[in-house]
Amino acid sequence: MSKTIVHAVVHSRGARSVETVRGPARPDAASGSAGPNGARYSIRVTSRLTSIELDTLRMWERRYGFPRPERVSGGSRVYSEVDVEALRLIKRALDQGYRPGEVVGKPLEELTQLAIVASPTPSPAAMASPTMATILGALGRDEVAVLRAELRQAAVMLGPKRFLVEVAHPICVRVGELWADGKLEVRHEHMLSECLSRQLRVLMSAYEERPGAPRVLLSTLPNERHGLGLAMAEVYLAASQITPILLGVDTPPEQIVKAARSHAVDAVGLLVTQASDLKATKSHLRWMLGELPRRMRIWVGGAGGAGLGFGDDAVRIVATWGDMDEAISTLAGRGT
Repeated sequence: MSKTIVHAVVHSRGARSVETVRGPARPDAASGSAGPNGARYSIRVTSRLTSIELDTLRMWERRYGFPRPERVSGGSRVYSEVDVEALRLIKRALDQGYRPGEVVGKPLEELTQLAIVASPTPSPAAMASPTMATILGALGRDEVAVLRAELRQAAVMLGPKRFLVEVAHPICVRVGELWADGKLEVRHEHMLSECLSRQLRVLMSAYEERPGAPRVLLSTLPNERHGLGLAMAEVYLAASQITPILLGVDTPPEQIVKAARSHAVDAVGLLVTQASDLKATKSHLRWMLGELPRRMRIWVGGAGGAGLGFGDDAVRIVATWGDMDEAISTLAGRGT
């Protein structure tokens, strides 16, 4: 399976807005340390990420004293990243046959050990984990609720990066191929795009802007409206401790330059698909290089990027997830 970045869903009709559930970091109730990136989750998002019902979370809070969410104005519960990780491990232990009273409220280290000990024997839940076939099956049957559940479970089991590399991107590529072969219809691509966008919004809700971290602006040039790949790149960057700034699709180059300067980014990431006008793209890139500070690099992702043949060291072709990791590593010394 090809892993070329973000030519996924070649026929999608644009990016979706990115839902955020964010706030200042708080000390974790159990460990006394803030979660990564100061992330906080609403009870609704926590339920989605852990596959634990809302009423169950409330009941455990009353009965076992865990989780202990912070209450914000209006009385709403917010959970830390550590809370969510512990709840994921609790859910895994329950799937292995443990009772709530045996695992809810245990220290994170003990829950982790339980997961390690239990891992050699696949649980029924693990055996029923989402696959390309089950996701495509739900899509082909127009079962939106099942499709969302499959994607959600895959994201919880794999984590953000593996979800993108092993599930989200490959399924998009495959759906594009099936559409081209006449085996799926446009509505199926749109359905997958919407469900994936929804899952990506949930994943992005985990991340706060990291003060001092490298920053990457994400956009597309004029007449390029394929935005799902940008949303995938946004999550991947955030999970790599880079601050992504999603500008969106179909953006005039002068506006991209102004945004890059205003946000003082370290790099500008552009999506170029096979449908892009490569001659116009090269012209835009040449102009932008003359306007951007030399320290700012331009990253070009998407299936069309490799065909540009652009001969400037300031333009980096990011064609695979491995290329993305290498590009990110060049920014490592710029943030804190």
